[in-house]
Amino acid sequence: MAFDSNKNYYSIGEVTKIAGVPAYLLRYWEGFFNELTPARDTRGNRRYTNRDIAMVLNIKELVYEKGYKLGKASEIVKGTFRNSDADHKTTEILKLQKQIGNEKTRHSAVDERRMILLKEIKEEIEDILQLLG
Repeated sequence: MAFDSNKNYYSIGEVTKIAGVPAYLLRYWEGFFNELTPARDTRGNRRYTNRDIAMVLNIKELVYEKGYKLGKASEIVKGTFRNSDADHKTTEILKLQKQIGNEKTRHSAVDERRMILLKEIKEEIEDILQLLG
């Protein structure tokens, strides 16, 4: 999932792809971590900011990679995010955005080459079929 640098908000579906965690887990974390409170639009849908995504990635790192239980992770998050103005996770998000964008461009070029090759093969097969019958 590519990040859009001009985008201010992300849906819960987009955040699940970015963070690699299911939507139900994000909703659960919202109830457990008071610092994770995405805004809502007029229809009640969640609108995650880059800061919210950074919080999700931080929680995921604490729980999945560092092995903290949710209670301890909550204590760490409360101390970390209240005291820091600069979000180092936002920088990580922007790096991922660039990387994913580059891969998407590369995949588009490969897909285009495949389509050209398939068209050439199709034309050759049609030529062979005309010669045969």
